[in-house]
Amino acid sequence: MSLNVTRCPNCGSTFNISQRQLGSSGGQARCGACLRVFPALDSLVEPGKSTESTDSVFVDRPHEIENVFEVLPEDDRDIGRSAHAPATPQEAAEDEPLALPEIESRFEALPEDRRAALEQFRSTIQLRRGNYFNWTAFFGHSALAVSLLLLLAAQYLWRYLPVYSQVDWLRPGYTRFCALAGCELPVYSRPGSILNDSTVLGTHPDYPDAYLLAARFHNAAPFPQPFPVVVLRFTSLEARTVAMREFSPSEYLHPDLLTLGLMPPNSPVQIELELMNPGPEAVNYEVSFRAP
Repeated sequence: MSLNVTRCPNCGSTFNISQRQLGSSGGQARCGACLRVFPALDSLVEPGKSTESTDSVFVDRPHEIENVFEVLPEDDRDIGRSAHAPATPQEAAEDEPLALPEIESRFEALPEDRRAALEQFRSTIQLRRGNYFNWTAFFGHSALAVSLLLLLAAQYLWRYLPVYSQVDWLRPGYTRFCALAGCELPVYSRPGSILNDSTVLGTHPDYPDAYLLAARFHNAAPFPQPFPVVVLRFTSLEARTVAMREFSPSEYLHPDLLTLGLMPPNSPVQIELELMNPGPEAVNYEVSFRAP
C-alpha cells in the first residue's frame, strides 16, 4: 500500500496517509492533533524531505494510522473543498478558542429570571451555629409539661377527695376549692386528736364472767369532729393479740350525745362498756380510736 506524508497547515503536524484513504475522503483530512480540516493533497511533503515537526508522533507510527486519520463524512468534505488554500497565521489564530472574560458572579451567566429565583431561595436559608439553643422552645415545652403534671395531680386528688381531704396540709386547699366549685367536703376527722383521759377495767357487778370498762376521753382538736370508733384489744405476755373488739358511737354513747352528731372540742365524754372475759391468756388491754 502506497503511503504519502501530509502536513497540517495549522499546527504543522505530519501524517502518513494512503491513496485509498485520500480517494474515499475526496482528498480531505482532519488533523488528529488540532482537528483542523485541510486538503491533504495540497500539503503533501516530498519523500525524503525532513519535516519541521521532528517530534511528530504520527509519522513514526504507521501502525496507528487508522486511529489517527479519519475518513470525513460528506458534510466535512464540502467544508474541506472550500478551504484549498493553506491557512494563514491570522486564520489559524481565528480558529483558536476565544478566551472568555472572567465572570464576577457565577449567577451572571444565567438568565435574569433564574438568577432572581436563586437569590430569593438563597436568602431564605438560615444557618444555625453548633452551640445554638432554642430557649423559647425549651421554656415552652417545660411549661406545657408542668401544666400537664398539675392537671394529672388535680384529677388524682379529686378522685380521692374523701381520703385526702382529711390530710391537714391538704384540707385548706380542698376547702377553698369546694367554696368555688360548690362541692361538699366530708366532715373533717382527726382521730389522733382524741385523747384518752382515763380507763378502768373491772369485774362486772352483775356477771362474774364479764368485765366492765369505764373510760373518759375528749377532743383536743380546735374543731368538732365525728365521734370515733373505740377499739379495745387484749394481749398476752408475748404481746400477741388474744381478743379485739370495736365499738361504734351508737354502741357506747348515751342517746342524748348521739343527737349532737359531732364531738365538740375539749368536752370530755364518759363511756362504759360491758365485755366478755377473753380468757386467762389476756393479761393486758389497750384502748385506741379510729375514724368512723
